[in-house]
Amino acid sequence: MYQDDKLKEYIDKSALKIVDQTLHIRLSEKLSKKYDSGVYDNAIKSFKKYVKQIQNLNLKYPANANPIFYIYIVSDTDFVELLQFPDKTKKGGGRPVQSYDLDSFNSAYGVSQNIFENFPEDPNLTREVNHIHELAHLVHSMFFQKNRFVSEGFAEAFVLYTMRYEDKFQEHHNAIKNLKSNQIFTINELLKMEKENIFFGKMLIPNQSCSFDLSYISSYLAIRACLEKISSKFNMDRIEATQKFLEIIKFSKFTNEWLVFDIADTLGFPRDELLAQKSLQIETLKGI
Repeated sequence: MYQDDKLKEYIDKSALKIVDQTLHIRLSEKLSKKYDSGVYDNAIKSFKKYVKQIQNLNLKYPANANPIFYIYIVSDTDFVELLQFPDKTKKGGGRPVQSYDLDSFNSAYGVSQNIFENFPEDPNLTREVNHIHELAHLVHSMFFQKNRFVSEGFAEAFVLYTMRYEDKFQEHHNAIKNLKSNQIFTINELLKMEKENIFFGKMLIPNQSCSFDLSYISSYLAIRACLEKISSKFNMDRIEATQKFLEIIKFSKFTNEWLVFDIADTLGFPRDELLAQKSLQIETLKGI
């Protein structure tokens, strides 16, 4: 789904580094020497913390699986090709890719070497939220790989709502609290942008992480509205509501507009309100 066999060829020849029982890293023999010399220690320390936070949620995965978080580190010169990065001009980055390890999540976190090599000892909150967002894609990969609005909206809601990072990510809170209605996209508009491949790039604050992209914010508010509805409808806490949402999407047979209708019917939203209006996002934003 994510890339051709070139990444598989890379992984087949890669070295495996077992950080602990929950986090494994694959990288080339050349990059393995940097790993052994401690170049990636700052990044590994932080990712161990992120993974532990996710593990502490005690989410249940299909077939009682206990998947391992895998990180695939690739060279700066090859990351665009190996990770099928959409922006050919970027000098580095990370994204979820298909996992080729049977004991992993369905997706792994593919990342260019410079991201790990230049990882600060004490990363700022924006960086922390961004990396947990990427790990959240691995979590939902065990349940669904569907429309971008639900995947990106879930990844944002997972870190900000489920893991309560919104309580300390004041920069993000201050940025979105004064959003105007015309800066929020309906799910129908998000679906259209996905089809036209223009989902990303409408930044609320220039040169910031994806959390400040208006498409991601709109998706987050929509998915958070669903999580809050689950919480009230089924008398669940945030973690239980997150688990329920994952299961709802997993067992839905639909994508695109029909997926939205299925969610709406399950949660008791009017179909048109969830698909084509902004009222749920605006109401959710007021409550944050």
